[in-house]
Amino acid sequence: MTGGEVLLLGDINIDTVWPVPEFPVPGRDGLVPRVSVAIGGAVVNSAFVLQNLAQKVALLGCVGQDIWAEKVKQELAHTSIVEDFICVKPDHSTGLTFVIVTPDGERTMFSHRGANTQLTPADIDEKAFQKAAMLHISGYALLESPQRDAAWHAVELAKKYAIPVCLDTGLDPVMRNPAELRRLIPFLSICITGPQEMAVLYGDISLDEAAKNMLSAGVQLIAVKMGEKGGRVFNQKETVSYPSFRVHAIDTTGAGDSFTAGLIVGWMRKLSLSASAILASALGALAATVYGAGSELPDKQRLLEFLRSEKEHAGRIQRAGMEEVIAVLNGND
Repeated sequence: MTGGEVLLLGDINIDTVWPVPEFPVPGRDGLVPRVSVAIGGAVVNSAFVLQNLAQKVALLGCVGQDIWAEKVKQELAHTSIVEDFICVKPDHSTGLTFVIVTPDGERTMFSHRGANTQLTPADIDEKAFQKAAMLHISGYALLESPQRDAAWHAVELAKKYAIPVCLDTGLDPVMRNPAELRRLIPFLSICITGPQEMAVLYGDISLDEAAKNMLSAGVQLIAVKMGEKGGRVFNQKETVSYPSFRVHAIDTTGAGDSFTAGLIVGWMRKLSLSASAILASALGALAATVYGAGSELPDKQRLLEFLRSEKEHAGRIQRAGMEEVIAVLNGND
């Protein structure tokens, strides 16, 4: 495992994933070929990918005292993910997400956040920050208090221990509470977002101008995800556009969370901006090729095989970025 722990603060859920061939007429029944039940949630998905790439990780969040919490415990027992800082809220159910996946790979989610929203500042153990290398927060943690207060307390502790803070804004949190997200921007080292979110946060200006404003506020690395169009990454020195990898997508659940993990690894391993974008994009693409998220998300071997294959027909700049990623993942950095 590499360096200090990445602390991930956000929802810890159980996902039930239903591949739906077609929606029935209202009032009628529909059948699905299979159902999977597994641990999920944005930060959990990122944590699985990070530990797959030999990065130490710890979760900060809450579960209930129910059969779903037992399922969470069982799945984490088979990983290197630190669960010491997960709190139990007996009066609330563990978070549950109902995921519908249509034949084009698109997913629609219905979530009961349950115990997740009950994380309090007192639940945040300062010991977790004493040897941490980064704090990553899901934008959904800013939607409701007391979880929102806990997230801010974690940011204060990160500042105390000079730990960089990463945020994946998510679209819904920005749409529902843009002021809260704007307030957090000056505390961030990394911001992962999308063009719609940037438009809400900064108004009717170009993406370049919005990114410039965010960088001026102190953010050091910005990633703007654009789905099939790839995206752009910005820092104080340069801007890099990255293409999306062409894969057969069957379920996009966890794709954005895998992208986030790639960007965090790029930061932790000091990859170039281009290589970081390629790593993140490759992980996001691979996540869409499997049903479900969590433990189903791509591991190091699958990633290396994919990059080696893609490198054969990549352009010069992309090839150089892929070679940099491959070398670092192989321990030749």
